[in-house]
Amino acid sequence: MAWSDLPIDLLSCISSHLSIVDLVRLSVVCTSWSFTLDNYALLGFECRPSPWLLLSNDVEEASDTLTFHELTKEREEAVLSFQRRFSSISSHTYGRRYFGSKDGWLVTLDKTYLQPHLFNPVTKAEISLPSLCTLIDPQYAPDNSIRISFNENFFDFTTDEFRDIYFHKIIVSSNDLSGTVVVIFGNRKELALARTEDPTWVLGPTLSPYNIEDEEQFEDVCYHEEDQRFYTITNFSMVLAFDLNGQNVELICPNMPNPQYRTIYFDCMYYIAFLSGTFLRIERVIDISLDSHHNARTMTIFVFKFVPTVVTSSSSSSSYSQWIPIHELGEFSLFVGCNQTFSLNHMVVTGIKPNCIYFADHSSSMLPGYVDCDVGLFDLSNGRIQYILHPYSRTNWPPSIWFTPSI
Repeated sequence: MAWSDLPIDLLSCISSHLSIVDLVRLSVVCTSWSFTLDNYALLGFECRPSPWLLLSNDVEEASDTLTFHELTKEREEAVLSFQRRFSSISSHTYGRRYFGSKDGWLVTLDKTYLQPHLFNPVTKAEISLPSLCTLIDPQYAPDNSIRISFNENFFDFTTDEFRDIYFHKIIVSSNDLSGTVVVIFGNRKELALARTEDPTWVLGPTLSPYNIEDEEQFEDVCYHEEDQRFYTITNFSMVLAFDLNGQNVELICPNMPNPQYRTIYFDCMYYIAFLSGTFLRIERVIDISLDSHHNARTMTIFVFKFVPTVVTSSSSSSSYSQWIPIHELGEFSLFVGCNQTFSLNHMVVTGIKPNCIYFADHSSSMLPGYVDCDVGLFDLSNGRIQYILHPYSRTNWPPSIWFTPSI
Protein backbone atom coordinates (compact mmCIF):
# COMPACT_ATOMS: atom_id res chain seq x y z
CA MET A 1 0.00 0.00 0.00
CA ALA A 2 1.30 3.43 -0.95
CA TRP A 3 1.69 6.05 1.79
CA SER A 4 -0.88 8.24 0.05
CA ASP A 5 -3.43 5.41 0.29
CA LEU A 6 -3.37 5.06 4.07
CA PRO A 7 -6.93 4.90 5.45
CA ILE A 8 -8.31 8.20 6.77
CA ASP A 9 -9.10 6.56 10.11
CA LEU A 10 -5.45 5.55 10.54
CA LEU A 11 -4.21 9.01 9.52
CA SER A 12 -6.62 10.60 11.97
CA CYS A 13 -5.41 8.34 14.77
CA ILE A 14 -1.79 9.21 14.01
CA SER A 15 -2.46 12.93 13.72
CA SER A 16 -4.22 13.04 17.08
CA HIS A 17 -0.85 12.30 18.73
CA LEU A 18 1.14 14.94 16.81
CA SER A 19 2.12 18.43 17.87
CA ILE A 20 0.45 21.24 15.97
CA VAL A 21 3.67 21.93 14.01
CA ASP A 22 4.06 18.27 12.98
CA LEU A 23 0.38 18.16 12.05
CA VAL A 24 0.91 20.95 9.52
CA ARG A 25 3.99 19.16 8.16
CA LEU A 26 1.96 15.98 7.74
CA SER A 27 -0.73 17.81 5.80
CA VAL A 28 1.65 18.99 3.04
CA VAL A 29 3.00 15.52 2.20
CA CYS A 30 0.26 14.79 -0.32
CA THR A 31 -3.32 15.69 -1.21
CA SER A 32 -4.91 12.80 0.64
CA TRP A 33 -2.98 13.60 3.82
CA SER A 34 -4.05 17.23 3.69
CA PHE A 35 -7.60 15.98 4.32
CA THR A 36 -6.55 15.31 7.90
CA LEU A 37 -5.72 18.96 8.53
CA ASP A 38 -8.62 20.37 6.52
CA ASN A 39 -11.11 18.22 8.41
CA TYR A 40 -9.45 18.06 11.80
CA ALA A 41 -12.47 19.50 13.63
CA LEU A 42 -14.89 17.34 11.65
CA LEU A 43 -13.00 14.23 12.69
CA GLY A 44 -13.63 15.04 16.34
CA PHE A 45 -10.15 16.08 17.48
CA GLU A 46 -9.22 19.24 19.30
CA CYS A 47 -5.63 20.42 19.15
CA ARG A 48 -5.04 22.22 22.44
CA PRO A 49 -1.29 22.68 22.88
CA SER A 50 0.13 24.57 25.81
CA PRO A 51 0.68 28.29 25.16
CA TRP A 52 3.98 29.44 23.79
CA LEU A 53 6.06 32.44 24.83
CA LEU A 54 7.56 34.42 21.95
CA LEU A 55 10.97 35.70 23.02
CA SER A 56 13.31 38.16 21.39
CA ASN A 57 16.11 36.64 19.33
CA ASP A 58 19.58 36.22 20.75
CA VAL A 59 22.33 38.23 19.07
CA GLU A 60 23.58 35.29 17.04
CA GLU A 61 20.12 34.31 15.77
CA ALA A 62 18.94 35.28 12.29
CA SER A 63 16.56 38.22 12.08
CA ASP A 64 14.10 36.19 9.99
CA THR A 65 13.53 33.70 12.81
CA LEU A 66 10.77 33.51 15.41
CA THR A 67 11.63 31.61 18.58
CA PHE A 68 8.87 30.32 20.85
CA HIS A 69 9.18 28.33 24.07
CA GLU A 70 6.37 26.01 25.07
CA LEU A 71 5.01 26.46 28.58
CA THR A 72 4.80 23.37 30.75
CA LYS A 73 5.27 22.38 34.38
CA GLU A 74 7.72 20.20 36.27
CA ARG A 75 7.02 19.23 39.87
CA GLU A 76 4.28 21.90 39.98
CA GLU A 77 6.70 24.63 38.85
CA ALA A 78 6.15 26.48 35.57
CA VAL A 79 9.00 26.09 33.07
CA LEU A 80 9.68 26.93 29.44
CA SER A 81 10.63 23.73 27.68
CA PHE A 82 10.41 22.79 24.01
CA GLN A 83 11.75 25.38 21.63
CA ARG A 84 9.73 26.05 18.48
CA ARG A 85 11.70 27.93 15.85
CA PHE A 86 10.29 29.24 12.58
CA SER A 87 12.93 30.42 10.12
CA SER A 88 13.08 31.88 6.60
CA ILE A 89 9.97 34.00 7.16
CA SER A 90 11.56 37.39 6.65
CA SER A 91 8.85 38.43 4.17
CA HIS A 92 6.39 38.23 7.07
CA THR A 93 8.51 39.43 9.99
CA TYR A 94 11.44 41.59 8.84
CA GLY A 95 11.37 45.01 10.49
CA ARG A 96 8.06 44.26 12.21
CA ARG A 97 7.16 44.25 15.92
CA TYR A 98 4.42 42.32 17.67
CA PHE A 99 1.58 44.37 19.15
CA GLY A 100 -0.84 41.58 20.01
CA SER A 101 -1.81 37.96 19.55
CA LYS A 102 -5.06 36.01 19.37
CA ASP A 103 -5.86 32.35 18.67
CA GLY A 104 -2.86 31.51 16.52
CA TRP A 105 -2.33 34.99 15.03
CA LEU A 106 0.39 37.52 15.77
CA VAL A 107 -0.43 41.18 15.12
CA THR A 108 2.67 42.73 13.54
CA LEU A 109 3.48 46.32 12.60
CA ASP A 110 6.27 47.70 10.42
CA LYS A 111 8.03 50.98 11.19
CA THR A 112 7.85 52.67 7.78
CA TYR A 113 4.33 52.28 6.41
CA LEU A 114 2.70 51.45 9.76
CA GLN A 115 0.71 48.66 8.11
CA PRO A 116 -0.55 46.03 10.59
CA HIS A 117 -0.70 42.38 9.54
CA LEU A 118 -2.22 39.31 11.14
CA PHE A 119 0.33 36.51 10.72
CA ASN A 120 0.01 32.83 11.62
CA PRO A 121 3.58 31.46 11.97
CA VAL A 122 2.37 27.84 11.87
CA THR A 123 0.47 28.02 8.58
CA LYS A 124 2.20 31.17 7.15
CA ALA A 125 -1.23 32.72 6.46
CA GLU A 126 -1.33 36.52 6.54
CA ILE A 127 -4.07 39.17 6.54
CA SER A 128 -3.39 42.86 5.85
CA LEU A 129 -5.06 45.76 7.64
CA PRO A 130 -5.29 49.45 6.68
CA SER A 131 -2.20 51.56 7.33
CA LEU A 132 -2.21 53.41 10.64
CA CYS A 133 -0.81 56.44 8.82
CA THR A 134 -4.44 57.31 8.04
CA LEU A 135 -4.90 57.96 11.77
CA ILE A 136 -2.09 60.37 12.41
CA ASP A 137 -1.40 62.41 9.24
CA PRO A 138 2.26 62.65 10.27
CA GLN A 139 4.31 65.82 9.91
CA TYR A 140 8.04 65.68 9.39
CA ALA A 141 10.83 67.70 10.98
CA PRO A 142 13.77 69.03 8.88
CA ASP A 143 15.80 65.92 9.75
CA ASN A 144 12.93 63.66 8.48
CA SER A 145 11.93 62.62 11.96
CA ILE A 146 8.20 62.40 12.70
CA ARG A 147 6.80 65.43 14.52
CA ILE A 148 3.77 65.09 16.82
CA SER A 149 1.93 67.90 18.60
CA PHE A 150 0.80 67.24 22.17
CA ASN A 151 -0.54 69.84 24.63
CA GLU A 152 0.69 72.63 22.34
CA ASN A 153 4.20 71.18 22.37
CA PHE A 154 6.02 69.44 19.52
CA PHE A 155 7.90 66.16 19.88
CA ASP A 156 10.19 64.63 17.24
CA PHE A 157 10.66 60.87 16.91
CA THR A 158 12.66 58.61 14.64
CA THR A 159 10.55 56.10 12.74
CA ASP A 160 11.59 53.33 15.17
CA GLU A 161 10.76 55.43 18.22
CA PHE A 162 7.45 56.62 16.83
CA ARG A 163 6.08 53.14 16.15
CA ASP A 164 7.19 51.80 19.52
CA ILE A 165 6.00 54.77 21.59
CA TYR A 166 2.85 55.83 19.77
CA PHE A 167 1.11 52.45 19.34
CA HIS A 168 0.39 50.33 22.38
CA LYS A 169 -1.81 47.32 21.65
CA ILE A 170 -3.92 45.87 18.83
CA ILE A 171 -7.00 43.76 19.60
CA VAL A 172 -8.86 41.50 17.15
CA SER A 173 -12.52 40.42 17.32
CA SER A 174 -12.21 37.30 15.13
CA ASN A 175 -9.72 35.37 13.07
CA ASP A 176 -11.17 35.88 9.59
CA LEU A 177 -11.42 38.63 7.02
CA SER A 178 -14.68 39.92 8.48
CA GLY A 179 -13.19 40.74 11.88
CA THR A 180 -12.88 44.19 13.44
CA VAL A 181 -9.59 45.39 14.89
CA VAL A 182 -9.10 47.98 17.65
CA VAL A 183 -5.84 49.84 18.25
CA ILE A 184 -4.84 51.71 21.41
CA PHE A 185 -2.66 54.59 20.24
CA GLY A 186 -1.27 58.03 20.94
CA ASN A 187 0.03 59.94 23.93
CA ARG A 188 -3.39 59.76 25.57
CA LYS A 189 -4.08 56.17 24.50
CA GLU A 190 -7.09 56.73 22.30
CA LEU A 191 -9.05 54.06 20.38
CA ALA A 192 -9.56 53.50 16.65
CA LEU A 193 -11.23 50.71 14.66
CA ALA A 194 -10.91 49.16 11.20
CA ARG A 195 -11.83 46.07 9.17
CA THR A 196 -9.58 44.46 6.61
CA GLU A 197 -11.57 45.87 3.68
CA ASP A 198 -11.69 49.42 5.09
CA PRO A 199 -9.53 52.10 3.42
CA THR A 200 -8.90 53.95 6.68
CA TRP A 201 -9.19 53.69 10.46
CA VAL A 202 -11.99 55.51 12.28
CA LEU A 203 -11.79 56.95 15.78
CA GLY A 204 -13.52 54.97 18.51
CA PRO A 205 -15.30 56.10 21.68
CA THR A 206 -13.81 59.00 23.61
CA LEU A 207 -13.66 59.62 27.35
CA SER A 208 -14.84 63.23 27.24
CA PRO A 209 -18.55 62.58 28.01
CA TYR A 210 -17.71 60.43 31.04
CA ASN A 211 -14.38 61.16 32.67
CA ILE A 212 -13.46 63.72 35.31
CA GLU A 213 -9.76 62.85 35.56
CA ASP A 214 -7.24 64.69 33.38
CA GLU A 215 -4.86 61.72 33.33
CA GLU A 216 -7.48 59.09 32.46
CA GLN A 217 -6.72 56.96 29.39
CA PHE A 218 -7.63 53.58 27.90
CA GLU A 219 -5.57 50.65 29.16
CA ASP A 220 -7.02 47.47 27.65
CA VAL A 221 -9.74 46.19 25.32
CA CYS A 222 -11.43 42.79 25.04
CA TYR A 223 -14.09 41.39 22.74
CA HIS A 224 -17.17 39.57 24.05
CA GLU A 225 -18.51 37.21 21.40
CA GLU A 226 -21.90 36.63 23.03
CA ASP A 227 -23.09 40.22 22.68
CA GLN A 228 -20.64 41.08 19.88
CA ARG A 229 -19.27 44.14 21.63
CA PHE A 230 -15.88 45.44 22.64
CA TYR A 231 -15.24 46.37 26.27
CA THR A 232 -12.50 48.78 27.31
CA ILE A 233 -11.10 49.83 30.70
CA THR A 234 -9.22 52.96 31.73
CA ASN A 235 -6.48 53.44 34.30
CA PHE A 236 -9.23 54.64 36.68
CA SER A 237 -11.31 51.46 36.15
CA MET A 238 -13.97 53.13 34.02
CA VAL A 239 -15.49 50.57 31.63
CA LEU A 240 -17.18 51.37 28.32
CA ALA A 241 -18.78 48.98 25.81
CA PHE A 242 -19.28 49.66 22.10
CA ASP A 243 -20.30 47.77 18.97
CA LEU A 244 -18.18 46.63 16.02
CA ASN A 245 -18.55 50.04 14.39
CA GLY A 246 -17.43 51.93 17.47
CA GLN A 247 -20.99 53.15 18.03
CA ASN A 248 -23.74 52.61 20.63
CA VAL A 249 -21.34 53.37 23.47
CA GLU A 250 -22.54 52.32 26.93
CA LEU A 251 -21.01 53.29 30.27
CA ILE A 252 -20.72 49.98 32.13
CA CYS A 253 -18.88 51.24 35.20
CA PRO A 254 -17.87 54.82 36.19
CA ASN A 255 -14.31 55.62 37.12
CA MET A 256 -12.95 55.00 40.59
CA PRO A 257 -10.24 56.62 42.73
CA ASN A 258 -6.68 55.75 41.87
CA PRO A 259 -5.49 52.73 43.92
CA GLN A 260 -3.49 53.50 47.05
CA TYR A 261 -0.56 51.52 45.69
CA ARG A 262 -0.22 53.62 42.49
CA THR A 263 2.63 55.85 43.72
CA ILE A 264 6.11 56.89 42.65
CA TYR A 265 7.26 53.46 43.83
CA PHE A 266 4.52 51.30 42.34
CA ASP A 267 2.55 51.28 39.12
CA CYS A 268 -0.58 49.37 38.18
CA MET A 269 -1.57 47.82 34.85
CA TYR A 270 -5.15 46.84 34.06
CA TYR A 271 -6.42 43.96 31.94
CA ILE A 272 -9.99 42.78 31.32
CA ALA A 273 -11.49 39.48 30.19
CA PHE A 274 -14.64 37.39 30.28
CA LEU A 275 -14.47 33.99 31.98
CA SER A 276 -17.55 31.76 31.75
CA GLY A 277 -19.72 34.84 31.26
CA THR A 278 -18.20 36.73 34.21
CA PHE A 279 -16.51 40.07 33.51
CA LEU A 280 -13.11 40.26 35.24
CA ARG A 281 -10.66 43.06 35.98
CA ILE A 282 -7.03 42.09 36.57
CA GLU A 283 -4.78 44.57 38.39
CA ARG A 284 -1.05 43.98 38.13
CA VAL A 285 1.05 45.90 40.65
CA ILE A 286 4.64 46.57 39.53
CA ASP A 287 7.59 47.80 41.60
CA ILE A 288 9.08 50.81 39.78
CA SER A 289 11.18 52.18 42.64
CA LEU A 290 14.65 53.54 41.93
CA ASP A 291 16.26 50.43 43.38
CA SER A 292 14.47 48.32 40.77
CA HIS A 293 15.32 50.52 37.73
CA HIS A 294 15.77 48.26 34.68
CA ASN A 295 14.49 45.45 36.88
CA ALA A 296 10.88 46.47 37.54
CA ARG A 297 8.96 43.38 38.54
CA THR A 298 5.42 42.31 39.22
CA MET A 299 4.81 42.33 42.97
CA THR A 300 1.22 41.09 43.23
CA ILE A 301 -1.95 40.68 41.16
CA PHE A 302 -5.58 41.27 42.16
CA VAL A 303 -8.61 39.88 40.33
CA PHE A 304 -12.11 41.35 40.64
CA LYS A 305 -15.42 40.30 39.17
CA PHE A 306 -17.93 42.89 38.06
CA VAL A 307 -21.36 43.01 39.70
CA PRO A 308 -23.76 45.00 37.49
CA THR A 309 -25.95 47.82 38.69
CA VAL A 310 -27.71 46.98 41.95
CA VAL A 311 -30.69 48.94 43.27
CA THR A 312 -30.05 49.74 46.92
CA SER A 313 -33.71 49.46 48.01
CA SER A 314 -37.17 49.02 46.57
CA SER A 315 -38.11 52.55 47.61
CA SER A 316 -34.96 54.17 46.33
CA SER A 317 -33.89 54.98 42.80
CA SER A 318 -30.20 55.00 43.73
CA SER A 319 -28.03 52.20 42.42
CA TYR A 320 -24.40 51.23 42.13
CA SER A 321 -22.00 48.84 40.44
CA GLN A 322 -19.11 47.22 42.20
CA TRP A 323 -16.00 45.10 41.74
CA ILE A 324 -15.79 42.09 44.08
CA PRO A 325 -12.35 40.59 44.86
CA ILE A 326 -12.07 36.91 43.94
CA HIS A 327 -9.42 34.30 44.68
CA GLU A 328 -10.76 31.40 42.67
CA LEU A 329 -10.80 30.85 38.91
CA GLY A 330 -11.78 27.18 39.15
CA GLU A 331 -10.02 25.02 36.57
CA PHE A 332 -8.88 28.06 34.59
CA SER A 333 -5.86 30.33 34.42
CA LEU A 334 -5.47 33.73 32.74
CA PHE A 335 -2.65 35.00 30.50
CA VAL A 336 -1.87 38.73 30.43
CA GLY A 337 0.68 40.93 28.72
CA CYS A 338 0.97 42.48 25.26
CA ASN A 339 -1.31 39.71 24.00
CA GLN A 340 -5.08 39.75 24.19
CA THR A 341 -5.94 38.39 27.63
CA PHE A 342 -7.14 34.79 27.36
CA SER A 343 -8.06 31.90 29.64
CA LEU A 344 -7.22 28.19 29.44
CA ASN A 345 -8.55 25.17 31.32
CA HIS A 346 -5.79 23.11 32.91
CA MET A 347 -7.81 19.91 32.40
CA VAL A 348 -7.62 20.50 28.64
CA VAL A 349 -4.18 22.12 28.47
CA THR A 350 -2.23 19.90 30.83
CA GLY A 351 0.98 21.98 30.82
CA ILE A 352 -0.45 24.79 32.95
CA LYS A 353 -1.45 25.19 36.59
CA PRO A 354 -5.01 26.13 37.54
CA ASN A 355 -6.10 29.30 39.35
CA CYS A 356 -3.08 31.33 38.24
CA ILE A 357 -2.34 34.54 36.37
CA TYR A 358 0.51 34.03 33.90
CA PHE A 359 2.15 37.36 33.03
CA ALA A 360 4.62 38.43 30.35
CA ASP A 361 6.72 41.57 29.83
CA HIS A 362 5.38 45.05 30.41
CA SER A 363 6.55 48.58 29.66
CA SER A 364 5.15 52.07 29.75
CA SER A 365 7.72 53.50 27.33
CA MET A 366 8.18 50.60 24.89
CA LEU A 367 11.72 51.54 23.88
CA PRO A 368 14.68 49.18 23.54
CA GLY A 369 16.51 49.08 26.85
CA TYR A 370 13.46 50.11 28.86
CA VAL A 371 11.46 46.90 28.77
CA ASP A 372 12.05 44.83 31.87
CA CYS A 373 12.12 41.05 31.76
CA ASP A 374 9.11 40.19 33.88
CA VAL A 375 7.67 36.75 33.06
CA GLY A 376 6.06 34.49 35.61
CA LEU A 377 2.85 33.43 37.31
CA PHE A 378 0.84 34.56 40.30
CA ASP A 379 -1.00 31.82 42.22
CA LEU A 380 -4.34 33.20 43.39
CA SER A 381 -4.84 30.46 45.96
CA ASN A 382 -1.76 31.34 48.05
CA GLY A 383 -0.55 34.71 46.72
CA ARG A 384 2.80 33.23 45.62
CA ILE A 385 4.72 34.56 42.61
CA GLN A 386 7.04 32.40 40.54
CA TYR A 387 9.31 34.19 38.07
CA ILE A 388 9.92 31.99 35.04
CA LEU A 389 12.78 33.98 33.47
CA HIS A 390 15.74 35.59 35.21
CA PRO A 391 15.68 39.37 34.59
CA TYR A 392 19.12 39.40 33.00
CA SER A 393 18.96 36.04 31.25
CA ARG A 394 18.61 37.47 27.72
CA THR A 395 18.07 40.50 25.54
CA ASN A 396 14.54 41.76 25.92
CA TRP A 397 13.52 43.59 22.78
CA PRO A 398 10.94 43.26 21.44
CA PRO A 399 9.05 42.34 24.64
CA SER A 400 7.89 38.77 25.10
CA ILE A 401 4.28 37.87 24.33
CA TRP A 402 2.01 34.89 25.06
CA PHE A 403 0.82 33.02 21.97
CA THR A 404 -1.62 30.14 21.44
CA PRO A 405 -0.72 28.14 18.31
CA SER A 406 -3.63 27.24 16.06
CA ILE A 407 -4.34 25.94 12.59
